[in-house]
Amino acid sequence: MAEVRAVSPVPVAVGFGVSKPAHVRALARAGADGVIVASALVDALGPDGRDVVAMSRLVATLRAATGR
Repeated sequence: MAEVRAVSPVPVAVGFGVSKPAHVRALARAGADGVIVASALVDALGPDGRDVVAMSRLVATLRAATGR
């Protein structure tokens, strides 16, 4: 992360395999400006793709892990 931030003129976001609060905390501590979550959100929607409540809970949990 430090190497990328050293040469990047723009904010740095990381997002591969991010699905748990522990992942978000680790990336935030490492200096990421943002975290990208995709598959975990789709999975949270459930098999019919409509469980917006579960997805919202996941988003809230991951956001809280940023410490911001």
